[in-house]
Amino acid sequence: MQQTQRGRKIKKNQSSKKIRSQTEDPKKKSLNKKALCLKYYFIGPGNNGKMISNYLSQQSGWKLLDAESGKSSNDFYLKWVQTNSEIQFQYFKDGQQIINHLPNHMILTSKQLIIQTMKEYERQNKQLQFNSSHFFPETYRIDLTQEFLSNEEDQFLKTDNSAIWIIKPTYFNCGRGIKLCSNAKKLKQEFQKLKSISNSIKASKGFLQNGIFTQNLRKCIVQKYIQNPLLLDGRKFDIRCYVLIATSRPLFVLFQHGYLRLSVDKYNVEDMDDEKNRYKHLTNAAIQKKHPSFNASKESTIWSMQQFEQYLKEKMNVSQEQIDIIYLQMKRIFAHIIRCAADKFEKRLGTFELMGCDIMIDTNLKVYLIEMNTNPALFLDTTTQAQVIPPVVQQTLDLVIYLNDEKNKPIEKCLQNSSKLKLGKWEVIHNETINFNLVAQ
Repeated sequence: MQQTQRGRKIKKNQSSKKIRSQTEDPKKKSLNKKALCLKYYFIGPGNNGKMISNYLSQQSGWKLLDAESGKSSNDFYLKWVQTNSEIQFQYFKDGQQIINHLPNHMILTSKQLIIQTMKEYERQNKQLQFNSSHFFPETYRIDLTQEFLSNEEDQFLKTDNSAIWIIKPTYFNCGRGIKLCSNAKKLKQEFQKLKSISNSIKASKGFLQNGIFTQNLRKCIVQKYIQNPLLLDGRKFDIRCYVLIATSRPLFVLFQHGYLRLSVDKYNVEDMDDEKNRYKHLTNAAIQKKHPSFNASKESTIWSMQQFEQYLKEKMNVSQEQIDIIYLQMKRIFAHIIRCAADKFEKRLGTFELMGCDIMIDTNLKVYLIEMNTNPALFLDTTTQAQVIPPVVQQTLDLVIYLNDEKNKPIEKCLQNSSKLKLGKWEVIHNETINFNLVAQ
């Protein structure tokens, strides 16, 4: 009797579940399932974060965290912010989250540390056929917080007094604090004098009045100025290109062209030390924007790579073969830098880094690296930037998200045959999985 009642009870429960499943709102069921699959992302303020947010919002299953909770919360799938100070790496879940910075990207993006990174590797590998001397202007690290001369500072004091030097603060970007000095003798004399003054006196009285060095230049680099820059319509320029560390574990690095940044004023070497003439020498967009005529001529200060190629061919009789060699030089530079840094990165699954890199070319078509920057400018101020920057960001996100998708793990499998990946305009320069480095081949 008890067994019969229990049997009826089981059948009744099963019947109730069946009725509930038949009568349950399918839309509600779908929404519940969708809610469980949502990927939450946070985009920090500034640097055209709206463009990144808009792109992710168009992807199925992604939801933006609001500014207040997203800033402090660690319950995100993807986070894109300007600086490492906005990231709590101690709470970062390797392999479960994605973040747009490597913990120690400074080994490449600090003006002093990139020199150290390259020199240390090159000291240990003296047989290299290609090294930083092929593309990096003669550079010395200066530290006015230390009383004694370093070997590097001593070498600087022995350099040719006819050289023109550009002085850059270590921790600033956007061209801030940069100075030009055509009087090498005066520069060295002031440096030696400041070295002999104690830090306490420098702190209380400041640096020399009307001197070359300022408080911002306590730690800086002095770099030999490239005096024969290639000019376009008489104007100096640099090339902004991109390097993407798509994953640091395993290390997978790609290169992509960007656009040219030209000065508003025509180039000359007169009165280089005059601050008013910095518009002729510093092509950084943040500097050029302060030029009184910038708004009227800004479209002419940003060129596409196609415009550049056309100008070289038509106005300077440069062949396509020579242009291809320029591009190969650029890629070899970054491949070498990555091999120098490969063992130094703090490798965490889910971290990536998009860097804006600045290149200069001289009249001999020799390519020089100026610097590598974290958090490259993403503003769409001109027609060319509006065409170039969004695809760079979108292709970056697509690739990084794909590599970190659960169904594509372990990542090594994807990278075994990277030619099958959708890379857009990205070109592979380093793939640790297959022991590939462009410059080492």
